[in-house]
Amino acid sequence: MSGDGVEARSVPVSMLSGFLGAGKTTLLRHLLQQSDLKIGCIVNDVASVNIDAKLIRGTDKSSGGGDESGKKNSTADLTDTIELANGCACCSIADELFDSFENLLNIAKKRGIVYDRIVLENSGVAEPQNIRDQFNDARAVGHPLVEKVHLDTLVTVVDSATFIKDYSSKAPVAARPELGEGGGMRPVVDLLVEQIECADFILLNKCDLLDEKTVESLEAIMTSLNPLARVIPCEHGNVEIDEMFGREAAALVSALNTEAHHRGSVAAAKAAHDEKKNEHHHEHHHEHHHEHHHEHHHDHDHKHHHHHHHDDDCSECASKRQKTTAASRFGIVSFVYERRKPFHPQRLKDLVLRWMPVTHNKEVEKHDMPDDLSESPIKTVLRSKGFMWISNSHSTAFYWSHAGQHFEIRDEGEWWAAVPENEWPEDEAPKQSILADFDGVYGDRRQEIVFIGAGMDEEAICKQLDSALLTDEEMGQYNTQYNVK
Repeated sequence: MSGDGVEARSVPVSMLSGFLGAGKTTLLRHLLQQSDLKIGCIVNDVASVNIDAKLIRGTDKSSGGGDESGKKNSTADLTDTIELANGCACCSIADELFDSFENLLNIAKKRGIVYDRIVLENSGVAEPQNIRDQFNDARAVGHPLVEKVHLDTLVTVVDSATFIKDYSSKAPVAARPELGEGGGMRPVVDLLVEQIECADFILLNKCDLLDEKTVESLEAIMTSLNPLARVIPCEHGNVEIDEMFGREAAALVSALNTEAHHRGSVAAAKAAHDEKKNEHHHEHHHEHHHEHHHEHHHDHDHKHHHHHHHDDDCSECASKRQKTTAASRFGIVSFVYERRKPFHPQRLKDLVLRWMPVTHNKEVEKHDMPDDLSESPIKTVLRSKGFMWISNSHSTAFYWSHAGQHFEIRDEGEWWAAVPENEWPEDEAPKQSILADFDGVYGDRRQEIVFIGAGMDEEAICKQLDSALLTDEEMGQYNTQYNVK
């Protein structure tokens, strides 16, 4: 106990994400009205008038938070709520976001209580991965707040009735203000997929607006996009509160950083692929290959932040989370394309990238795209993502990202093999984790791309990708150019 009688312990933080109108505030009100936990809230909304904060607080304070029957009709007495000044956590500098947590904790301290949980409700256009990175970075530099709060669970609310429309959208977020004010030129589908993949729990809200088969198909899609999460169909945000917000709520994704999250996805895809393969051969034994997963964060500014706070074997967690029954029923499968050769940049563009089944391809000029994509084996891919190695750079790790009508390749920092060893973690365990990805003179440079889709021809897709790899003769030229011995 601390000197003022309030127990000093780290308070778990739950982060709510999802487009405007998906039902985040409805879920939060349900939580506050049904839970007996002491909860503090930080509300994010970039609208000029923060309606969410007013809804959560309740406006009829004279009622004392109840009616004649004693039923709670206001959340005013259930929670302490503050608003983030600039309205969007992912756009805030970390200090501003963390100041909001400090302010909330000071409110609790003055009242002589300790929160059981803090809920951060994001704006509709917030990027949960960015906020998770802020927590990871704070832990890495020893920010004092990490001793008081920790990111515990990531919850994304999806509007089931509009998911297909949003996933098929070609528009940037800025052109869809109904999803959340303040959005930029990032494609709607790209943000939607991030919110789904960066979650421990995915709530398929408004299921009452759809028939049972459609709900089942959406559940299968969600499970395929994020096999590390639990998918929960619901109506009006009505869910079992303890599952997501109770003291024993189980979460995995919140504890990961970018590369560890990728490794979890790779492990889950391999587990699902092996299970499907075994089912196909009617085998009764399942020997799944699981890698040990470690965390290595590639920043856009080429800094390397190394977080090793999640010590479990994430591949084992991933295989336990993976639910293939629904996905298999709808023909959704996954596999991992793995090679230890770089792509030739021009052949990659000519033989692979121009054939991506998208209308928004940041890597290919529109006039270079074929009129007919029916012959492309990649046309059946729902989602693909992962690390890639391109021969025009020996140091840079690139990230392949395709979802819906959008495709791009982005710089994800440097391969560990290109980082001086004096910049590696000092502890032996994380060093061994890094070396586990090394293979010969090329280190951790590799192609490692997860493909998810329905009716995919894995052999044809791999053949198309292989056609863009360097030949043996070109590898010799590569070795000479970069002095690889």
